[in-house]
Amino acid sequence: MGTKEQDARERILRATIVCLERDGLDATGIREIAREAQVNSAAISYYFRSKEKLIAQALEATLEQAFGHVLVDFDRLRAEGLGIREAFETLLEDVIGNVGRYPRIAHAHLHDALVHQRYDGAAIRELNAFLEALSGKLAPDTSHLTEERRRLALTQIWSSVSLMSMMPRVFDQLILLDFRTLETRRAWVKQSSRLLFPA
Repeated sequence: MGTKEQDARERILRATIVCLERDGLDATGIREIAREAQVNSAAISYYFRSKEKLIAQALEATLEQAFGHVLVDFDRLRAEGLGIREAFETLLEDVIGNVGRYPRIAHAHLHDALVHQRYDGAAIRELNAFLEALSGKLAPDTSHLTEERRRLALTQIWSSVSLMSMMPRVFDQLILLDFRTLETRRAWVKQSSRLLFPA
């Protein structure tokens, strides 16, 4: 594929991600994507064959951003000399800092699970593979927990991360969680990490 064609494909993919976040999965159509990408609708069909295939590729790209770098970052933090707990808390602070930035993308990733109770999609597989790998990385400093208890604790933590990523203001009537502030992120992370690490 030539550079011009590759540029057009990338522009359409970026536009799809923008439309998904701005308008949501149900309101994102070929016309909106074409307008955002500044191409005609035929170009979308030419490069991606269907709206469904285009959205699937856009969501796959955002999944890589969501999970692909987190374990690499964890390993980098460990190589820089941080202990397992400190690396986990630093990583979780970063993840929480991004919570709420892209709620409609998070919802699109979990759409089939939320709406149709289907749990075999790419996002569910990626999430579970990520948590399994992370559980293994935390094992040396969580030996007081069985593997099942460690996985349970990670599931509890990531359940709240997932909820907050789709609905960042769901608890505003109870407590204002402004994850843009380092103080709030750190307090949330310290509280959450107690599920895994002894005080």
